[in-house]
Formats: sequence, structure tokens, C-alpha cells
Amino acid sequence: MSQNLWARMATLVFELEKKLAAAESPGIKRHLDRMKSVLDEAGILMLNPLGEPYQETRTDLEASILPDARGSLAVVDVIKPVLYAQEEGKRTLLQRGVVIVGSKA
Repeated sequence: MSQNLWARMATLVFELEKKLAAAESPGIKRHLDRMKSVLDEAGILMLNPLGEPYQETRTDLEASILPDARGSLAVVDVIKPVLYAQEEGKRTLLQRGVVIVGSKA
């Protein structure tokens, strides 16, 4: 399977996990963990930058900065995760994360 298809699958898993975060369902969480395990076996690393400090020099994120953001900035919402392909100890960026940035709380 091509890395592009794996990247699309990882994004779908991320979105599903994000939507189900409020609902406590051990069965669904178990299935999501299995899906993430398969992605890991395929060499796909999925990173959620939520809460991380934001600098404009980050090349792995596409950011929309909230108009009222001041001072220290942080990622306040993640639309798409950062995805890397891992092969033989090397990481290759597959997908830049799409995030919303605001003032650090």
C-alpha cells in the first residue's frame, strides 16, 4: 500500500479518535488502538501537537493563528496530525499538521 494511502488512513483514525474522545467506550478505544498499531507496523508515526508551544519556524505545521493571540503561542486545536514515514531509522514527513494556534493558557 502506498504511503499516501497510509497517510489518509492515519488522518481518518486521528479524526475518529478526536470525535470519540468525549465518549467513554472501551470497545471503541480498543479498536482505535488496534488501528494505530497497524499504522505503526506500516511505519507510520502519527503525532498530535495539541498543547505544544508554537514558533513560526516549525516546518511540520500549517497554522492558522487566532486574531486575539498574544505573547507565548501554543497549538490549541489540531485539524490534521503530523505524519511521518519511518524506515530504517529515518523519518520522512508525509503530512504537515494543520493546527489552530492561540495564546498559551
